[in-house]
Amino acid sequence: MSHKTRLLLCIGLALLLRVILIPNPGFEADISFWKSWGLATVDYGAVEGMKLTNNNYPTPFTYTLGAMVWVYKLFADPHNFHEFWSNTNILFLTISKMLPILADFGIAAIILYIGRHTHSTSRRFGFPEVKLSFFRLTFYELLAVMYLLNPISLMDGAWWGQVDSLGVCIFLCAVVLALKKQPMWAGVIFMLAMMTKLQNIIYAPIFFLFIWQYLGYTGLIAAIGGATLGFFGLNIEFILSKNADRVLASLTENYDYFPWMSLMAYNLWWIVSGAQGLITSDKLTVLGILNAKTVGLMIFSAMYLLAVTRQLLDKTKTQASPVLQTFIESLIIANSAFFLFQTQSHDRYAFPLTVFLLLWTPFFITQAGSKYVMLRTRLLGIAYIVFSVCYFYNLHTALVVNYPQNGLPLLSMLTQPFFTLSTAYIQLGLFFLFLYAIIHSSAVSRRTALFVFVILTSSLVYLNLPLIQKKPIFLTALSPFISEQAYGTRQIHKSVQSSFGGPYKWTRLSVQYLFYKHGIGTHANSKHVFDIAGKFTRFTVDYGIDTEAGTKASAIFEIYGDGTLLFRSQPMGRFDLPRHAEVNITGVRHLWLVTTDAGDNNYDDHTDWLNPILWP
Repeated sequence: MSHKTRLLLCIGLALLLRVILIPNPGFEADISFWKSWGLATVDYGAVEGMKLTNNNYPTPFTYTLGAMVWVYKLFADPHNFHEFWSNTNILFLTISKMLPILADFGIAAIILYIGRHTHSTSRRFGFPEVKLSFFRLTFYELLAVMYLLNPISLMDGAWWGQVDSLGVCIFLCAVVLALKKQPMWAGVIFMLAMMTKLQNIIYAPIFFLFIWQYLGYTGLIAAIGGATLGFFGLNIEFILSKNADRVLASLTENYDYFPWMSLMAYNLWWIVSGAQGLITSDKLTVLGILNAKTVGLMIFSAMYLLAVTRQLLDKTKTQASPVLQTFIESLIIANSAFFLFQTQSHDRYAFPLTVFLLLWTPFFITQAGSKYVMLRTRLLGIAYIVFSVCYFYNLHTALVVNYPQNGLPLLSMLTQPFFTLSTAYIQLGLFFLFLYAIIHSSAVSRRTALFVFVILTSSLVYLNLPLIQKKPIFLTALSPFISEQAYGTRQIHKSVQSSFGGPYKWTRLSVQYLFYKHGIGTHANSKHVFDIAGKFTRFTVDYGIDTEAGTKASAIFEIYGDGTLLFRSQPMGRFDLPRHAEVNITGVRHLWLVTTDAGDNNYDDHTDWLNPILWP
């Protein structure tokens, strides 16, 4: 059998497996979102369609979803309710899953294209030439086949129905354009990748730093110009119709959309939550007075600092382009840290690693010279297989917990905490092995890692310094893990009416014109619960009806410790002066601040908690 025939057979097998998976309803909620958002786009246009739905993807992606429904409309009526919304609608499943399937083969084609440019006579990209063959496939052909047959790539697109591979494929096109010294187009396509999958935004500093190192300041300016042009071009309809706020909202509204430790991502926070990440708030205190979200952000930032600093300083690689190698290593660090250490991390966020790790493989196995190529190849091959098995299990379990009928029967039974926690530990362990491999490779990396460790440790200590020094702490320094109120949103150092109208409408906290710099503006009926971790003995606070309230305002203020009432005020009116409360909170883990409407409805009940202080 010829070399070409083997490659075509592997590609044919990959295509066949995807065709077999298309009828699987996959993650039915995601497919329903595609239908809803796409149909609204077809019926009302992109701008109005986004207003009518809960579409929280970047605005340009709505055109992609509209195209799905438009193609469907060529063959069937999307307004035929029972047919269109059936979870076994094979026509829509085929159309929607075709995008990630085509993207999968696009990623494989890019890997093959890179392989063509590694020969000594035409090495333009900086990827090392690897003179190994497996099953009569060249090394880069093997990488392409490994991606196509990886159960992760099969699961995410043709099975689940998501479009992560589309975002990765477009991003890789931007990288190839940069390697081909076309920075302006690289910037345009990078913006397209980001507006397809917003998670690509984490690669922006790394990507533009690489362009600066590879193509100089001129290239960087051209790339930034291209990205800017791409942003306005992709959002031109929203901008011209004076709906630019919708564009900005689509880029920011997901920041705290799911306030949980882990969205079925088997990572650090899945372990901390005891396999309950999807129902455990990330506002719970986990380190001193720092909550999980803050600690996760700090660890992610530290890992990102490590990646960028290495990218700037480490030029010791000799087997191929050091700039390209550290760039790919930075992508792996950023993607891994985003998945493993951030709270609210989704199960699918590690998908790009299936590609980035393959692109890093030739650098790793040739770095120590030809003597160790085979040994490094075997070690990395084993590690990649372990990662693929574990992460496939992660994705599969996330699917079958919601839709048990859409998974593999035997594997669907293995959803117990023992298996999910073990997977989390393994995935964390693999990342630290990767870090060891790249940090151990040079003195610069070792010094950089030490520097980042000192920065992270110092930052954690500094933020906990008031607790360490046993100083009083304003409660406003903590975020509640439960925040409910009947009107507006909880405001820090501002009255509740500041929820509306933007910064020009912000008003200071005051009760009967006595102004306070610190406090919480809320509205009855309200409940705000803080995790204070049993680290304080006393809580003091002033309270009252804010000066901005109308004359009908009346409310009762209550303080609870772990559900036990510690203090209840008399009814407070609009013209009452602020009053003071002091309670013993020794051993209290959860501190509740509650306001009620005093039994006469909550009209005008703008309530303020003023100078709320926790005492050690």
